[in-house]
Amino acid sequence: MLAAGNTKITDLLMATPPRIPEGSHAMTQLVELPPADAGVAPHRHSGPVFGYLLEGRMLFELEGEEPREIVEGEAFWEPGGEVVHYQMVNLEPDRWCRFLAVCLCAPGVDMITMLTPEEIVARDHLRHPSARQHAN
Repeated sequence: MLAAGNTKITDLLMATPPRIPEGSHAMTQLVELPPADAGVAPHRHSGPVFGYLLEGRMLFELEGEEPREIVEGEAFWEPGGEVVHYQMVNLEPDRWCRFLAVCLCAPGVDMITMLTPEEIVARDHLRHPSARQHAN
């Protein structure tokens, strides 16, 4: 799509996020994963997160969804709230993986909350069958 002049605008992702609480704020982050890095341990975000993979390949897993590969130039998002973000693994053994994240942060709540080992075990049944770690 062309805008005024020679400016080009390309839609990469359209999503309807959950309700955003009044008083929320936005934060933009550059996330950089070293080669073959496992990324951040299982966690949840206080609000929706929209991302764009700038460089590399990443294994991405949200609670209830099959883990999937995201490639350079792909947009992605997660709803935040109670949904757990399990994986963001750099799949490249010799390259950094970098992505831009725009986070909508609920007021008075940390943007990221790590799961305890007990929570990970207790919620395992909510993961996609291909990603489950524990016998049910």
